[in-house]
Amino acid sequence: MKDENKTKKKLIDELVGLRQRITNLEKSETERKRMEVAVREAHRYAESIVETVREPLVVLNVDLKILSANRSFYNTFKVTPDETVGKFIYDLGDQQWDIPRLRTLFEEILPKNTKFDNFEVEHNFPIIGRKIMLLNARRIYRKDIGMQMILLAIEDITERRQREEELKKLSEELARSNTDLRDFAYVASHDLKKPLQSIEGFAKLLARRYKGKLDAKADEFIEYIGSGVKRMQMFIKDLLEYSQVGAKEKKFKPTDCSGVVQKAVGNLQAAIEESNAVVTYDELPTVMADTPQMISLFQNLIDNAIKFRGEEAPRVHISAERKGDEWVFSIRDNGIGIDPKDSERIFGMFQRLHGSTDYPGTGIGLAICKKIIERHGGRIWLESETGKGSTFYFTMPCMQ
Repeated sequence: MKDENKTKKKLIDELVGLRQRITNLEKSETERKRMEVAVREAHRYAESIVETVREPLVVLNVDLKILSANRSFYNTFKVTPDETVGKFIYDLGDQQWDIPRLRTLFEEILPKNTKFDNFEVEHNFPIIGRKIMLLNARRIYRKDIGMQMILLAIEDITERRQREEELKKLSEELARSNTDLRDFAYVASHDLKKPLQSIEGFAKLLARRYKGKLDAKADEFIEYIGSGVKRMQMFIKDLLEYSQVGAKEKKFKPTDCSGVVQKAVGNLQAAIEESNAVVTYDELPTVMADTPQMISLFQNLIDNAIKFRGEEAPRVHISAERKGDEWVFSIRDNGIGIDPKDSERIFGMFQRLHGSTDYPGTGIGLAICKKIIERHGGRIWLESETGKGSTFYFTMPCMQ
């Protein structure tokens, strides 16, 4: 009887154990099915992400195998899903992504929750040829199913890099052309000075020896020669100054604009007294600038205001107002003004709105101003109406 009870107990224990194993199997099967559903859901999730983006995207699992890629990836690399999904990232194509440094970056993303940006790969890819690609990678974590993945974005920058190279070459060519042109202007200006000095000398000699001894026309012709030489000398001086604005690569230094205006006014003292002009200015800021060029800038603008005056004595006022990270300077006058349609044209080389007999000049002064301002990182413009005076504005960066 005792043995029979032991046998029954053993049988019951075995049945209980079998039931437990069946239960565990059922749980395992349930878990397996749940994981299959989770994986399918992860695939759908990954696909829903990558298909919304125009640049090539790839989603990798923890083993660095490809879960999915978007249409842009297949179109860019001319491959099919069968050639891509399930493959190691390093096995794609002709192993173009199998780069030691890239391996390290990929393999650190999930364990260390790192990322990488703008990893550059230049490679002769199958079918599509030599390309330059930028790779960016991030960790994606699905908390609801406890699954983590890697999102890899690929940007083809081949055309952009080619454009950058072309732009660099064009910039270098332009710099060489500008240097050649500047050198030509400098040499030509210097070479023209001596012949003009000779002409001027002989014209003065003719005037001294023969003025009043020949007919009236002869005296007039001699005067024409003298005035023509003076205009040419002025033209050469302005052309030389214009050509040297960009060449004078002096380092900017703190420049007190009130002191600059004071020097410019001093240089124009004769013209100011002759025209009974009044030049006033507010307290002006200190900016980082090339001091001699700033003197030239204000001198040109003040001289312009005095030259193009109306019937009243010239009144010129200079002020500055800070707006954000720049100073806006203004030079206001009560002169003859100009038509608003000409407000941009006047900053071009050799642009004159009036005859040289009425208002002498070379048509280069405002072009010099524009070039100086642009070299200092600012901009210059004009607001004016005919008969109502003009206000020139220009900007200068504030000191940091």
